[in-house]
Amino acid sequence: MQAQQFPDLEFRKLNELVHAYCSKNPQVRDFFEVNPDLTEMASVALRRNMTFTHYEVLTSVLREQYQRNSAIEAVDENLAAFSAGNAITVTTGHQLCLLGGPAYFFFKILSTIKLAQNLQALISEKKIVPVFWLASEDHDKEEINHTYVNGNRLEWNTSQNGAVGRFALDGFENVLLQWVDSVEDDNLRNSFRAIWNRAAQFGTWAELTKSWVHECFGEWGLVVINPDDARLKQLFAPVMKRELLQGVAFQCVSKSNERLTQLGYHVQVNPREINLFYLSHQSRVRIESGEHSWHTTDKLHNWNQTQVLEELEKHPENFSPNVLLRPLYQETILPNVAYVGGPGELAYWLQLKGLFAEHEVPMPALVLRDSALLISPTISKRLSKLGLNHRDLLRHKQELVETLVGQKPDFTSDKDELFRVFEQLADRIAQVDPTLRASAMAEANRALAGIDQLQAKMWKAVKLKEEQKLSSIDKVWGELYPSNNWQERSLNILKEAMANDKELMRLLLLEFQPPASTLVIVES
Repeated sequence: MQAQQFPDLEFRKLNELVHAYCSKNPQVRDFFEVNPDLTEMASVALRRNMTFTHYEVLTSVLREQYQRNSAIEAVDENLAAFSAGNAITVTTGHQLCLLGGPAYFFFKILSTIKLAQNLQALISEKKIVPVFWLASEDHDKEEINHTYVNGNRLEWNTSQNGAVGRFALDGFENVLLQWVDSVEDDNLRNSFRAIWNRAAQFGTWAELTKSWVHECFGEWGLVVINPDDARLKQLFAPVMKRELLQGVAFQCVSKSNERLTQLGYHVQVNPREINLFYLSHQSRVRIESGEHSWHTTDKLHNWNQTQVLEELEKHPENFSPNVLLRPLYQETILPNVAYVGGPGELAYWLQLKGLFAEHEVPMPALVLRDSALLISPTISKRLSKLGLNHRDLLRHKQELVETLVGQKPDFTSDKDELFRVFEQLADRIAQVDPTLRASAMAEANRALAGIDQLQAKMWKAVKLKEEQKLSSIDKVWGELYPSNNWQERSLNILKEAMANDKELMRLLLLEFQPPASTLVIVES
């Protein structure tokens, strides 16, 4: 495998706010706390601390969640750092996508691992631990129940609803067998069978996801945490109480949104008056407030103030933060110094500085994940025949077409000149008979339409002449930018990631250089 790095900001289309953040535009400096700079993050890591009680609870939960997973030395060392109260985390999170879902699932985790390694090189006093946060309470199963393998959609159909991490694995085995059978290499197929056999012993979707992610990334010390836990929610209960009684997030985020809008930026998420869901069997439903009362939007649960606070105290696990409160939950229970995310995630994190300040919770550095384009041997051969290099793949397709086959014919100047001739001719004719001017201009329009037809025929002839080149470009683009989108947003790379002793992941860990977001083109 060969790889080449490119500065990500030059090529990836980012929303204006995230681009301003990553390019260090002083206009957005008030919307984050820590610069995404290794030296500054290292300094913050040395000062970051949590109470002994927090470390104790976190350690207890992690030890229990790892009780049935296979032991991996690097993970055990990091769990011991939590026990010693010496762990500082670098975190990313994602939905529980089927088989990892799109490729950026893997890129986020690898960026997080590499950032932890880069920070650890600057710090000896603390143990920098990469953490993967399972979005186990998310309820949008349509976003996570499928993936694409060899261009085909693989889907797990289940009638279950509510928090996806709590889903039982009914019917998943058939999907899994279908995927495993698609692995051509015998050794890799047997390896996956063993991994999935161990994962399938667990009872829920969250546990299964944690199991295979642990086996995939555990050698680099990645710690996976399932936040759907009553003990962790208890640590977050004071924040949820204020949210229920005062609607703190609505007030703080609305102020940030107003300032961002005034600066001309689009806001990613708008807050609700209460930013909590209620979790119950097969259900995750928004909580709304009335006058001295609270209820779920399906009207199945109603509380007065005494009742809602009593339930929060006794069963904090029944309350689930939404997209705006989830970062605050994460930072409340983890000794975190940086969050690694995609452009959309960083956009809404940049709305939250005021919310973090209101609850006196440290806001982490925000780091844009790295990206990669994977070029198959077939595409590599096409590129060689076309005389294209890796940088060419980052140009607009039409620009590349024009470079290879010439620009599309443009007769605009010729049409303008012809129109002027017809106007002059029409003026001369009108001097003899004004009624003939319209006929003259009608002839002009027919002539111009004829030129349009000639232009189209000429371009068709060019394309026919260069048909082989255009076909090759289409096939290259179809693999690298399916449906005119980045490959990483649809391609599942679990097989590629685990093949040849994880060769691809080892290469990406060498090439990724967070916090400097990098685009890596890998040619196999």
